[in-house]
Amino acid sequence: MPDGGVPFVEAQEYLRQKIRLPSRAWTDLREGAHARSFVVAGANSDTLVADFHASIQRMLDDGLTLADFRRDFDTIVAKHGWTYKGGRTWRTRVIFDTNLRMARAAGRWAQIERQAEREARLGRVLYLRYVAVLDDRTRPEHRGWHGLVLPWDHPWWASHYPPNGWYCRCTIQVLTERDLKRFGFTPTPADKVPAVEMEARSVTLADGSKEIWETPAGIDTGFGHNAGRSWLSGAVPRELQEPLPPAPAPLPRPEDLPPLPPPRPVAPEKILPDDLAPEDYAAAFLGEFGATVERGALFRDAAGHAVGIDADLFRRRDGTWKVDSQGRHRFLLVLAEALKDPDEIWIDWAEDHEGRPILRRRYLTALTLPKLSKDEKGTGLYAAVEWTAAGWRGVTLFQSRTAPYLDRQRTGVLLYRR
Repeated sequence: MPDGGVPFVEAQEYLRQKIRLPSRAWTDLREGAHARSFVVAGANSDTLVADFHASIQRMLDDGLTLADFRRDFDTIVAKHGWTYKGGRTWRTRVIFDTNLRMARAAGRWAQIERQAEREARLGRVLYLRYVAVLDDRTRPEHRGWHGLVLPWDHPWWASHYPPNGWYCRCTIQVLTERDLKRFGFTPTPADKVPAVEMEARSVTLADGSKEIWETPAGIDTGFGHNAGRSWLSGAVPRELQEPLPPAPAPLPRPEDLPPLPPPRPVAPEKILPDDLAPEDYAAAFLGEFGATVERGALFRDAAGHAVGIDADLFRRRDGTWKVDSQGRHRFLLVLAEALKDPDEIWIDWAEDHEGRPILRRRYLTALTLPKLSKDEKGTGLYAAVEWTAAGWRGVTLFQSRTAPYLDRQRTGVLLYRR
């Protein structure tokens, strides 16, 4: 709660709507993907993440402290037997501080948007002023941004709205035109607005491979986005931003859902020959993600999530190949494209083959497959990433049967739309 004990409803809603995601490293999610997902780096089971999510939500709802969270942390770690990296003091502070600062920043942005709409109806502009804590712990760049005054919708705020790093204490002062006169502030001239200089930062993914994240200078890697804008105005439309249920019950189909884009044609050369060995089909698919039959890879999807890709996608439990399941072997290059460039990404509750609850992420792509015979009618593709309380399970791929079949998969929470 803010000072005075008034509940910060918008911040609470931001944290509550997050989907809990098991992860292997903090780089499993990239920047804006965190606006819809709750993760604790290295917590790779759903039940473990759920306990941390509930604890952080309680910290925010009840105005509790880091000391309170550390007591919860010890209980959760003991309950799950979790082995984590780093010392307890550092790890608990990172989890507590980052989640609460981002929630408050996103909640404040929701208030800013509403206030800006009210001012606009009156023909006035709302301004934001960057406020840094000017002491010996302040980053030099953040000190230089102190006092910057720009309209709330200026592009600079898309990347520099605080917090702008681990333990960053910078905040925003919201100013009406009347406030500008009252405090004697003037908007920063266009030629005085700091240039957004991007730096190529190398980050290490869970599998040890490297990935380059373009990040504005002066901002810690992973913080170069506006958490509130990612939440309210990102790829997920507001009317579809509903939280997943705490119990594994399928979510209803959203109302007023626009149709999928028209199907895109698939080039004939994307269809593989019909006489390859099973491992050759698997290798063709894996190669699209930089993986091989012997070595897997992490793939960053359009919503910013890292997904493991390896040969186990095409093996049965006994180790034999299953690339010809549902006749999909000739379309594996097309299925890879459905994962890399989907029309939509959804997430919802489901059950695995043993009746256990799982979260299933679905990548939907409307494609027109070339007719290899007069009887073939491919109209779309469907792919799913699954994980359970036991951790990651991998990807299941399907060639859709009909356009209505593809449309029926559009349930749950929309994570991404082209």
